[in-house]
Parts: sequence; structure tokens; C-alpha cells
Amino acid sequence: MSGEVSARLDGLTSWNAGWDGLRVLVLGLDSAGFSVVDTLAELGSDVLVVDEAAPDDLARLVPVIGARLETGPLDTVPDAVKDFAPEVVIATDAFAPAHPVLEWASHSGAAVWSDVELAWRVRDKVSRETGEPAEWLVVSGSAGKSTTIALTATMLVADGRRAAPCGAGGVPILDAVRDPQGFDVLVIELSEGQLRHLAAAGDPGVPVPRASACLGAGDGADHDALGLVYRHVVTACVYNRTDAATMRMVEEADVTEGARAIGVGLDTPGPSDFGVVDGILADRAFVENRRTSAAEISTIEQLAERGLAEPHLVFDVLVAVALARAAGAELAGVARGIASFRL
Repeated sequence: MSGEVSARLDGLTSWNAGWDGLRVLVLGLDSAGFSVVDTLAELGSDVLVVDEAAPDDLARLVPVIGARLETGPLDTVPDAVKDFAPEVVIATDAFAPAHPVLEWASHSGAAVWSDVELAWRVRDKVSRETGEPAEWLVVSGSAGKSTTIALTATMLVADGRRAAPCGAGGVPILDAVRDPQGFDVLVIELSEGQLRHLAAAGDPGVPVPRASACLGAGDGADHDALGLVYRHVVTACVYNRTDAATMRMVEEADVTEGARAIGVGLDTPGPSDFGVVDGILADRAFVENRRTSAAEISTIEQLAERGLAEPHLVFDVLVAVALARAAGAELAGVARGIASFRL
């Protein structure tokens, strides 16, 4: 990559930056990939999409919005891709960093991004009343992510914030970023694949979340990738304190100075933790004197009324409360969110 191109890409940190004419190859046309294409077309970039077999409904829309689509085998780099000579390649999480097209991109000097990096760079399209873009809360790890982000967003809305769940398996992040009503907080689920692509991201495209959580590292999980969920966290690294791998991720994380580790479990919480005492969900992290006191969040009995009393769901509730509290939610708002939540 030439110094001129590198300098241009480093400067693409706003919706209002110079995206016009940027040659971008989008690898993969699922819902997240189409959101990338739609975003770049709106920004005025020159976009080529490649996939082995794109869904018909999305494929029909690509030329309508001013992009091009090539389908066919991708075990080698298509001539159309080489002729296009992209400056940036954006890959969906279905394509591993070792994919032939991505390896070619790296060797040819193109920058390789994910949809997450693009979303972070253009997050200022719709600002809050303060003039700042929405804050990010990020969740990754084992089962329970979708429930956790939905719970967190519900609690924040009940606390008076404009919040939305989005990310892997749901509404693409870029759709939420571009929503004209705007949000105060985006609660984002990231897959291992998205985190793997973020591993090589430079500072301009690396998210700086208000808080992040890893629910656990299951068998076969990529611990190095999952650990990136905590990179640059500002306020709270929420972790499963019964999972040694997750604890190590927090200990090794490159966080923003002042970020705290917040442990979550179903047993009695220590200072700076969330847990359960005699059927009461307790917050010992965001109270005035966390060494000697705790705040009641809810009870197992109350959660049962919402269908949330199974142990794995109680854990999800506690993680969601930790994230919401890290974003400034009051306990009363959290309680209203729990009371209104439906699986």
C-alpha cells in the first residue's frame, strides 16, 4: 500500500470523510455484507461484491444501489478482483483471514477490514443530542449473546435511553448506525469471525466500547479472538468469573486506563462483582461502598415470572445489568427493564 493510500485510509474516520471513489471489494453477500455494500454506495465509493452464490433477493438489489456483483468459485482469486485492484477489502465473518482472496489482498497491499471496523469509522452519521455518536456496549463468547444484548437494550430503554440491540445474527451494525432516528447506545453482538478480522485493524478502525462482556469461552473457542472484545474498553470489562479462560482475557486485555474488571457468577459476589445471595440478585460493583454493601437488583422469584429463572438465563440477566450499569443506568430503570422483558 502506498503512503498516499495509507494516509487516505487513516483519515476515513467519519461519515463526512472522503469516501467518494474509494475502490472497495466486499467479500460475502449475506445481510451484513449487503449492509456494507449499501453503506459504501451511499458514501459514493466504487464497490465490487464477490460471493460464490449470493442470495437472489440481495443479488437483485446490488446493481440497483450502484454496485457490481460477481459470483463464482473463490478458491482462487477471480480475474475481476485483480482487475478491480481494491484499496480496501471488507470481509464478512464467513470468510476466515486465511481465505485465498484475503491473503491475496494482504500481499497486494489492500487494507482488510470487517463490517465492524467500517461501522466504527462512520458511527457519527447520526449523533446524540450531545453531538457525540452512540456509545457501544459489546458482547461475545458462548451461548446467551442474543438474550443478553436484548436484555441490556431493554434495560437502557426503560432507563430513558435510546438503545438498540444489533450485530451478529440480528440487525447489522451498519443498519443501526445509519438509522435516522439515532441511538444513545448500541448493544452489539460480535462473533468470533468478526473479532478475528478486527485483530489486524489499526487504531482508526478499532472500536472503543464503553463496556464489553465475554459470556464464556466454550470448547474449541478462539481465545485470542474472543479476548479482543475487551480491547480499549473504557469503563467495565464484564467477565464470567467461573471461566478461567475469560478471566485471563481480562487480565491480558489492552484496556483504556481506568477500566474495571467486573465479575459475574451465580454465587455470592465479592467487591466489584455481580452475583446471587439467598435468591437475590446483587450488585456489588456500582454501589457507593462496594466493599461493605450491595444493591438488590431483582429476585429469582421475580425472574421466574418473566421466564428467566433458569440458571443460564439468570447469568444473562446479571451480565446485562452489569453492562447497563456501566453505561450509567439506574437500578430503577434496570428493574423496569426486567419487568417488561419477554423472551
